[in-house]
Amino acid sequence: MTIKAAHPCEQPREVLIPITHNWFDSYFGQTLESPCYCSNSHAKVTKDMPHVKTTNNTVRIVLKISLTAAVLLLMLVLPSTLVRAGDAEYFGSLDGQLVPNTDGLDQIIFRPLRDPSKVKFATPLETGANITAGRLYDPIRDKSAILALLVEREDASPILYADIDLDGTMADSEKFPLVHDEEGNHHIFQATIELPFKNALFKSFPIFVQYFKGVQWDELKEGETLLLQSKEAFAKGKVDLKGKPTLVEYGFNAQSKKITVSNGWLGVDSDGDGSIDLDHFSPEAAEAHEETVVFRVGNQYFSTKKVDLEKNQIVMREHPASDYKRVELVLGAELPDFTFSDFDGKKRKLSEFRGKYVLIDFWAMWCGPCRRELPYQKAAYSRFQARGFEILGMDNDPDYFQVKPWLRKNGLVWTQATNDSIDQLEKRYRIHSFPTTLLIDPDAKIISLGQTKKKQPGLRGQALLKSLDELLPP
Repeated sequence: MTIKAAHPCEQPREVLIPITHNWFDSYFGQTLESPCYCSNSHAKVTKDMPHVKTTNNTVRIVLKISLTAAVLLLMLVLPSTLVRAGDAEYFGSLDGQLVPNTDGLDQIIFRPLRDPSKVKFATPLETGANITAGRLYDPIRDKSAILALLVEREDASPILYADIDLDGTMADSEKFPLVHDEEGNHHIFQATIELPFKNALFKSFPIFVQYFKGVQWDELKEGETLLLQSKEAFAKGKVDLKGKPTLVEYGFNAQSKKITVSNGWLGVDSDGDGSIDLDHFSPEAAEAHEETVVFRVGNQYFSTKKVDLEKNQIVMREHPASDYKRVELVLGAELPDFTFSDFDGKKRKLSEFRGKYVLIDFWAMWCGPCRRELPYQKAAYSRFQARGFEILGMDNDPDYFQVKPWLRKNGLVWTQATNDSIDQLEKRYRIHSFPTTLLIDPDAKIISLGQTKKKQPGLRGQALLKSLDELLPP
């Protein structure tokens, strides 16, 4: 029998172990079926074989004990001898700096600071500035504890002060100039605040802050400003996958100071372009929920077995293609057919909508941004249904009996799928935020994932109406 043996410092090598079928089957409870198995060269040992001469029970017992002991000893010396396809492991390490997760930022309302004298500054502020104040979320303490001031002057870029050490005084080191974003948009300013952090590997925890200067928001009162901030951070590193250094990243929990690969965000540079796309539909990112997430890297498949922060070691495992369950949603690809149950309890299929342009909307009543999209979808349904447009709502409310009458009352009459009927579909699509929408053409090919930064037709708000008017036939 040929059994693969892996040595930690060598490539897998072959070790020939003459071993009886009966012992192997009884030990593992099954027959080993392998293309490496040689039935002729290692036949079953019996009492009739001339080279095993048993003259008495004692000899037989000694032989059995010796054979068993020899095999067990070999297994102890070579603990990874039995290797199934897909068990190969690959190693890497993390960078020593966390990076903020800039996807899905939280909104923080800053209100006018009427009396600046109530805030202590190491260096007094000049007069004449417009100052608004708010509380930033502190991921380390898990509370909105950081007093922050937005200081604006007409002739200068805005400045953000943040009391990151919570001592009640704005030190000079707690002053963060806001600069234009990478695209140079003169309305968008941003900065990254580093919170001091006691960790053997990471010395600080980043908070990304973004401010839209001069932009009016419906929910704001006069004098108020709106800032966006990150709440999560990634630990990035590289793993050598078959000789190719591959970028990886993992969500880092600031409270537990751990990375749990079965829960939270994971990312792998699947296409080898040196970056990880965090878009909702990207096959390079996923949010794990008590599961092992398998990624495709080229035409091979890998998952992360563990991340050891103390040793700064990443361990990834290879998988067969059959373990990859994700449906990759790619522009121009045909969306595979799927089944669902509608709000009337009928079994339905996506293929019923063939010949139509279909907006597939993953939403829920408990999701505020989802509800804000409904008036635009209602207008689109009324205006473009005659031009071959339909909407398929993928509802994520656990009790659709309460949602159904509300939708009918408000004239939202398009087809809705129940949550329990699309649960597995959403896992395969890796839907992890709401609303998430995509648009398919009459042949079920994806014509937009709503990725406006990638020059795709917009599917939210007024942009949905504009996109449909341009895409649909007269």
